[in-house]
Amino acid sequence: MPERSHRSVDRERRMRLVEASARSSQAEHASISTFTIADFLAMGITLEGEPVVVAGEEHLDRRIRWLHVTELVDTHGLLQGGELILATGVGLADSPDEGVRYVDALADEGVAGLVIELGRRFSSVPPEMIRACTRRGLPLIALRREVPFVKMTEAAHSIILMGQRRLLQTTAMAHQRFTELGAADATVDQLVAAAGELAEGQIVFSNLMYQVLAVHTVDGVADDLLRRWSRKAFTLTQSFGTRVDEADRCVVVPVEARGQQRGRLVLFTSGPPDPAQVIVLERAASALAMRLLLEDDDVVVANAQRTVLADLVSGRCGRTESIHARSAALGHPTRHRHYLPVIVAPDRERDLRSVLARALDDAQVDALVGRLTPERWGVLLLLKHADTSAADTFAAKVVLACDDAGIAVPTLGRGAVVSDLAEVGRSFAEASDVASAARATSPARGQRTLYSIDDILLRGLLYTLRHDARLQAFVERTLGPLQLRDALDGGDWVRTLAAYLRLRGNKSLAAQELGISRPTLYERLARIQRLLGVDLDDPETTTSLHAAIMVIESTAGDASSTSALLSPLIVQAQAGA
Repeated sequence: MPERSHRSVDRERRMRLVEASARSSQAEHASISTFTIADFLAMGITLEGEPVVVAGEEHLDRRIRWLHVTELVDTHGLLQGGELILATGVGLADSPDEGVRYVDALADEGVAGLVIELGRRFSSVPPEMIRACTRRGLPLIALRREVPFVKMTEAAHSIILMGQRRLLQTTAMAHQRFTELGAADATVDQLVAAAGELAEGQIVFSNLMYQVLAVHTVDGVADDLLRRWSRKAFTLTQSFGTRVDEADRCVVVPVEARGQQRGRLVLFTSGPPDPAQVIVLERAASALAMRLLLEDDDVVVANAQRTVLADLVSGRCGRTESIHARSAALGHPTRHRHYLPVIVAPDRERDLRSVLARALDDAQVDALVGRLTPERWGVLLLLKHADTSAADTFAAKVVLACDDAGIAVPTLGRGAVVSDLAEVGRSFAEASDVASAARATSPARGQRTLYSIDDILLRGLLYTLRHDARLQAFVERTLGPLQLRDALDGGDWVRTLAAYLRLRGNKSLAAQELGISRPTLYERLARIQRLLGVDLDDPETTTSLHAAIMVIESTAGDASSTSALLSPLIVQAQAGA
């Protein structure tokens, strides 16, 4: 609802309040699970009474549980708290002290506020009552025109009951949603996102070390939310039970697993938190607790790092400030750093989290680490200076950690050092191509661990371009007849040419490697020249042939690329047969 005037409500202001109230009631997605004094003032029937807030204007966001019409001065034992009292004051005596005692008694009963209709008993609210309400923090509203109280109560109670019904609906929706997510083995990120959507607010889930493990924002921008959270976070102490802070407009729910508190779920709202939002957050905390029964704290932190890293790799990082805020909240500040992406490619699908953590500790370098695919790990080194030597140190420590763990040393490919987060994705793509090319093509792979784009040379470059249709067409044009003969008669034509070119035209060594006589090799080379229509003594021709052979060799273990290269030839062979 828009803000109300603290004094009087003129005609134009009343019209705006009526329109806002109508829009709110008509919105299908509105979550009216509370009814405040400000909402009461915005009702059309209330506006007809020309209300004036004469005391307690700072408490207009106080919730109203029910409207109660009474002229009794002694209400002891008749009220339960949270009521908005409607009265004309006809039961009050002329004594000023009685008005003060009346206000104190209502405040002691915990009522939400007091509405006095002027005209029957008072022409204006007695000043002693205004002072008493101000002293007790009790909102006091004067109605300058007569309005049937029954219409007020009907209008207000219908809204309150509608809010209670929606509260029940929200509770049922939350129960169903989190039950389904639990059955689907949803991640921490998915559970937090669901809580944010149901509660219509922004959420931060952190562990007890104040590391932010997951966030949900309304607009996808996390920096403002995390600044708000950081102001709140260090005022939190380990405690049990839900805490609703109306001043900070947030709800804090501890997340407990196996009797131990594992973290805190904090919901930030645009207005005072309502019961529906509290229920959603408590249900989300229970779902998170079930999830944490399956994951250690280290795994949860690692998954949070992986989420940030995946956004950087994919280019979905959004605003730079959001990434800075998210990474800093994880304990890995990225502001004023240089970034060096490294792809770690093990020999098979393997969990390298502990190996990489140890290597980073030993190398004394900060980094974001995450598993990007089942067979690829990403490491973003966060450097104070644009120096690639940190990657060499890290690679050497990876070798030692793998040796101690008794596992094969992975291949590491690094990208270029960049100083802009927006460039990290491109550099990671380069690192991924380097790692793939090094694994597939480097004959000396066992002698080194870390590769850069300068190390993969022509063979590596061709490997990175293996999916390009133009390169595949070049291979087919260049070696197609030989591949076709091999496909038809199971010959060794491509292998023969590859050995001859790799050994720089040394026929004796080529024959020895192939296990054939020199005359046989001469005959094969002559036939190869006839099939391809080329001269093997021409340097440009042999360079093209060698490049095409390197493409075939580098994609030998790549099913998709090999299929793309050979399928036209197989079709031809089958047609010829």
